[in-house]
Amino acid sequence: MTEPDLFSPEAHKAWYQTYRELQELAPVYKVPDLNMYVLTRYEDIAAVVRDSDTFSNEREKYDGEPLLLHAEARSIYTERGWPKLFPLAVDPPDHKKFRALVDHFFLGEALERARPLVEKVVGDLIDSFEAAGEVDFIGAFAEPLPTTVITALLGLPLEDMPQLKAWSTAWAAPFARGLTKEQEIWVAEEGVAFQAYLKSHIDDRRRAPKDDIISHLASARLDGGRLLEDAEIISMLDHLYIGGNETTTFSLTSGMWLMLREPQIYDRLRAEPNKIRVFVEEVLRLESPTQGLYRTVTRDTEIRGCPVPKGATLHLRFAAANRDETVFKDAERLNLDRTNAIRHMAFSQGEHHCPGAGLSRLEQNIAFPALIQRLPNLRLTPGKNTFEHIPGFVLRALGSLSLSFDPVK
Repeated sequence: MTEPDLFSPEAHKAWYQTYRELQELAPVYKVPDLNMYVLTRYEDIAAVVRDSDTFSNEREKYDGEPLLLHAEARSIYTERGWPKLFPLAVDPPDHKKFRALVDHFFLGEALERARPLVEKVVGDLIDSFEAAGEVDFIGAFAEPLPTTVITALLGLPLEDMPQLKAWSTAWAAPFARGLTKEQEIWVAEEGVAFQAYLKSHIDDRRRAPKDDIISHLASARLDGGRLLEDAEIISMLDHLYIGGNETTTFSLTSGMWLMLREPQIYDRLRAEPNKIRVFVEEVLRLESPTQGLYRTVTRDTEIRGCPVPKGATLHLRFAAANRDETVFKDAERLNLDRTNAIRHMAFSQGEHHCPGAGLSRLEQNIAFPALIQRLPNLRLTPGKNTFEHIPGFVLRALGSLSLSFDPVK
């Protein structure tokens, strides 16, 4: 196996070939010059996400590498903003206490109460372009749908969405690793501006509560005890905001691309709309919007006989696990009859599964049928698509997608 450069744009264009090679030849891969190990086998990743004692989500607690490497960038948060916390991602037992404050918004009856909002946003967006016969799918639909929904659910003004989207981009940037000092400083400056914005809305809700997530967290008590600190609320809100829009945008875009590049998939979904649910899971499996995330090793251990030292960073490559042939037969193919598609790891698994997974599924399961039904003869616009993905170590996203259809008068 040729030594892969996992951080190069070239590697990002051929992830799935690299995953196959790693799974076969180096399922526990030590990244040269870094104290980082990449896991690509489903079985190994599933074991790690269920063992918080050995594999922590709190990297700096166990001498793991901080998200921002440069002290000048980190100091911007401490001197001008609030500490960069991740309450929704801490280890047990505190993890359950923080998640209990937000999970119910994205499950069961509360999630169903969001259905009319999602349906309205989907309908309004399609109304805006159905007569044109062609659409920039990302800009006109895939971005505004999840962004509008999470903005409304949190209780933020819809007119602020362009700025919120810019802050989302900055928030997610460090997870790709390899930022320069100047880039990290930009991330931190954008981050504290986002924090100050959220703090102003928290203060507003303390004065005049509303029926939204900000109001709930502004008065919530952790495990029935103390009120949440400002830094905790801010961090929970920014986590929910970014998680509530970025990955769903990528999944909607990937779904349209996969469906229309294989006309038989499109034709079958038109004839059998009950297959949409499996389709959504297969898209998440095949084109995982979050290719992987990190854990820090809390004690010397072994994985597949490979020694992994305390303090090492594990990168769990969910996208590779989702194409593991030992779990998903004929894993490279989108199969509308697959019976175990929902076992994918696009939202991780275990305690730290994505809190917004239910909302993302709801949005996709409403969006795809509406698009198929309302836009006749959907197709990829000839000559306008390169199908190139934006280079990135963590996120997987098409750069653009142009669709054509018969105009609806």
